[in-house]
Amino acid sequence: MNSTSNKIIRWNHVAGLLLVWLVLTAVNLHWGIDISYRDWFDLNRAQGFALSLASLDFSKDPAYFLIQAGFSGLISFDVFFGLLIFLCLSLKFYALLQVNKAPGVLDVAPYLFILGFLHEGIQMRIAIALSIALWAIIYFAKNQRTCALLILTFACTFHVSAAAFFLVFFLVFLYERFGLSVVVTGILLSVVLAYTSFIPDLLIFVGEATHARFLLYSQGIVFKNQNSTGLFQYFVLFVIFLTVVVWKDYKPESLVWKKLYQIAITSGLLAIAILQVFRFNVVVSSRLADLLLLPVLLVLGAALTQLKLEKRYWTLSFLLLVLLSYCMARGYVSFHPPSIKAS
Repeated sequence: MNSTSNKIIRWNHVAGLLLVWLVLTAVNLHWGIDISYRDWFDLNRAQGFALSLASLDFSKDPAYFLIQAGFSGLISFDVFFGLLIFLCLSLKFYALLQVNKAPGVLDVAPYLFILGFLHEGIQMRIAIALSIALWAIIYFAKNQRTCALLILTFACTFHVSAAAFFLVFFLVFLYERFGLSVVVTGILLSVVLAYTSFIPDLLIFVGEATHARFLLYSQGIVFKNQNSTGLFQYFVLFVIFLTVVVWKDYKPESLVWKKLYQIAITSGLLAIAILQVFRFNVVVSSRLADLLLLPVLLVLGAALTQLKLEKRYWTLSFLLLVLLSYCMARGYVSFHPPSIKAS
């Protein structure tokens, strides 16, 4: 009986994964891919592997461009991107299985509604980095912290923004040692930084000194048109809402989930702080906040499942409606032309 049940669950998971993969691949190949990805792929194909490897910049997402150089001469761009989307989804789902042996739709719904369509396509390098970073988060929650740091370092070779989780881990470590005083200090520091020019000046200084890619989002047409929809301030409220829901409604039972809960709250608070401190640059702040939502959404999925088990159907329905509404609004902004996509 148990064997049959396990087989049913396993094939349900495979079927669900394939369905999500097909939908996200179709949507992104038709509407959402940043044209830069196709241009880079075509350039590597024209150069050939040896020249592409020789021109590889190891300071900027080298793992992604190394993989691209290897595959550009073997398969088409559409096949390449479809395989990357499948890889990202598989890595995240298999990571979830390490802490939840029988995940259901509710466990994965928050990620799919909030980040799935956005990362698995429009922001592919971040998607791969987060797929690996999720493993680091889970290993950190299991107190295998050296392994977690090594995995996170590898994730940064696909997109350096994954390094934000080093700060999350450090804050969790400080909280374990010093308690609520860390939270109070962090809030006060965020308020000070949010209302001074120190961070904007520092960002420009570092960007110019290192020729950082984020300068593209700090000047020119992208900077002038940032928050053209006027939705940024609502995104801040949305992140606050998600963090509060996880804090209030989830009651972890195992040690691993208690640690994941702690990581999620820390990551959510850091996302809120970043949205305030970096609010002068909507692209940078929203990108960082997006990736910091990963552990929040992982734990939110567990919270939704818990609400179902507790038969709190009204609360569950309300939360699902909020997530679906956000998905529709963000999807419209992301895919409705003329949207500005930057990687």
